[in-house]
Amino acid sequence: MFGQATPRDRRRLSLPAARTAPNSGGTPEHHFYNSFGVSDSHQFGGGGPDELRKRFQILERVAIFFTLPDNILHALARRLAPASAAKGSVIVHQGDPGDTMFVVESGRCEVYVEESPGHTITIALMGPDDFFGEMALISEETRTASVRALEDCKLLTLDRKTLYETLPADSDAIIELTKLVEQRKDTLPNLIARARMVAPEQAASTVAVYSPKGGSGRTTMAVNLAAALGKRFPGEVLLVDLALPYNHAALISYLTPTGCLAAASQVPPGNFEEAVLGAILHHPGGMMLLPGVLRAEQADLITVDLVNRAMGILVNAFRYIVFDLGVAFTDIVISVLDHSQRVLVLVTPELSSLKDVGELLQIFTNVLNIVPGRVILALNNKVPKSVVSREDVVRTLKQELAVEIDFDGTKPDEAAVRGEILVLTDPKSAISRGAETLAQQIAGATSGEGKQAKKGFKLGRG
Repeated sequence: MFGQATPRDRRRLSLPAARTAPNSGGTPEHHFYNSFGVSDSHQFGGGGPDELRKRFQILERVAIFFTLPDNILHALARRLAPASAAKGSVIVHQGDPGDTMFVVESGRCEVYVEESPGHTITIALMGPDDFFGEMALISEETRTASVRALEDCKLLTLDRKTLYETLPADSDAIIELTKLVEQRKDTLPNLIARARMVAPEQAASTVAVYSPKGGSGRTTMAVNLAAALGKRFPGEVLLVDLALPYNHAALISYLTPTGCLAAASQVPPGNFEEAVLGAILHHPGGMMLLPGVLRAEQADLITVDLVNRAMGILVNAFRYIVFDLGVAFTDIVISVLDHSQRVLVLVTPELSSLKDVGELLQIFTNVLNIVPGRVILALNNKVPKSVVSREDVVRTLKQELAVEIDFDGTKPDEAAVRGEILVLTDPKSAISRGAETLAQQIAGATSGEGKQAKKGFKLGRG
């Protein structure tokens, strides 16, 4: 993302000058260095079997390479060049040219921008399996930020020439990398603005979006609600994707996740906060997104305790936090519902949906002690005409609807394919009007709460 080492850093960014090539009978393998002090990776000859296996395992964990087949990962692993950076050294400089991406093998790095001489702002912290400099692989623009080693770091480098020699220009990986580069370029101003912000005086207002029935449009509404709030409060609205085991909020929002809440559970306690904040994605429309998982198998890492630890950080950093919750009534879902200030329940005009939502409302009242005033009911018409009317819904559930969302045809699906959020691109759509109405109700309801707003978010019963 952020650049390439410069000649003045060659003393601090150390690379091996020569080594014995495997099975070469002791003949030294010579290495050539480009003008920035980074070795040309194609000169390394791939390394030994153990080293290649280690590099392959690292690449498997790098988010932008998730779509690559094993044979391509092996090819890239053979052509990576190792490098090291001493604690305190600047690996890449803002404003410099570059053609190399860096993967952190071990150690920690700080990404920062210099707004004026002598005044810098830290915008990200990186650890093992994180990467930076990927803009240099796609774009020839100068670096947008600097990266400094906070500890002695081991790095793996990949330059533009090597990438295009290994991957076809029209491959999924190149397309995904290009998308990620554009995403980070567009959201860098948000990162900088977020870094300048002082935490709000009050804890975030929390909204859980839930439906007991799949196919209700829950994730679409959660994304559009967060985006509608994000338009009002750019950089102050976070969508947390806890729809486990499969997260789709980033996909619908056309964002490429490189970290997640589950991965943050695996870092040392002292690095937990930076891991959580570093996993947050910034949407150009103003909202932010924290994926729960990158892969379905990570869902087991999401626990009540983990969410509780993360919320201890997040509630003081945002104005609104919106949760997209999965259908399964797990401990996590129950706890988030129990402790959210507002619960948005999506209802569809079907008998099965009415039955399920009716039972859910009884659980809210009799078990979770969630008063009706905290519950927002939204009727989402998924078909052009239903035999179940709005009046039927209100009469059956014995609670008024906050909004009825008209049938929106294929617009939600088309928007997802194009990577658009309707509330940002098509304000006249039914989804957009519904999301704006809900955002207005939520923002209006919380703006007057003042000191009565919750000062924390503690999951768990009792």
